[in-house]
Amino acid sequence: MRSIRSTGAALTLAGIASLAVAAPAFAGTPLVSVNPSVAAPGSSVTAYIYCGSTSATEAAVDASAFGFTQGVPMQPSTHKGSFVTTITVPASTKAGVYTLKMGCNNHAQGSATLTVKSSTVVPNTGPMTGDGITSTAVGGPLTAAGILVVGLSGVAGTLAFRRRRVSAGK
Repeated sequence: MRSIRSTGAALTLAGIASLAVAAPAFAGTPLVSVNPSVAAPGSSVTAYIYCGSTSATEAAVDASAFGFTQGVPMQPSTHKGSFVTTITVPASTKAGVYTLKMGCNNHAQGSATLTVKSSTVVPNTGPMTGDGITSTAVGGPLTAAGILVVGLSGVAGTLAFRRRRVSAGK
């Protein structure tokens, strides 16, 4: 029993020590994202960065890939150390993959990729999902099968009800 306790205590101390070593390494690593990550020219994207600590008070996006001559300032988000901004992809932007670099005044830096597609594909018809009221294909083989199943269910229900009534009357 003592060996189980000492093993448990050793594992607990090892876990705490690994967290103490890993936490400072994560603290300086910023989290960055661009949403949506795929956009068309002329659309807007939201850039987000968490600077790795709450001591950061400013952040900016290097959007020189889109023709911006200076960094785009980011506004503070709802959490300390987090910043967000909206960037409109210029209509003249060619299709491709672009890197948006972001940085904070605490020297934390990161980048996120944005894929620009020349146009978005818009389907000209809706999906064929069955014999619903929005479908143009009616009277298919599934309709006949559905009617057959409903009819058989009604017959089975009637027989079961009559059988129960007959046995109750005896």
